[in-house]
Amino acid sequence: MRSTRTLETFQDPVFQSEMRVRRVIQSIHQDIAEGGNAYVRQILRGPRELYRIELERPEMAYTRITILDGDALETLIEETAEATLQTRFRFQS
Repeated sequence: MRSTRTLETFQDPVFQSEMRVRRVIQSIHQDIAEGGNAYVRQILRGPRELYRIELERPEMAYTRITILDGDALETLIEETAEATLQTRFRFQS
């Protein structure tokens, strides 16, 4: 019976979406921890706020752009140390 519930959980679209966001946030944290910088800019206002996160890894000549909604950005900020936010994140208007 337990395996059926587990399978149903993994097939749930809401669960899948939450896990995808979790992996994206973990990937951003990894890039920052390895020396990357993040440039954050709001790109959509209104009922649903969207933010553009540009991750830059100069030593690898690597840039990645990720779009997050307000809730995901809030989670990212809450899970990031204050010192890292001050040194690795740039919030642009």
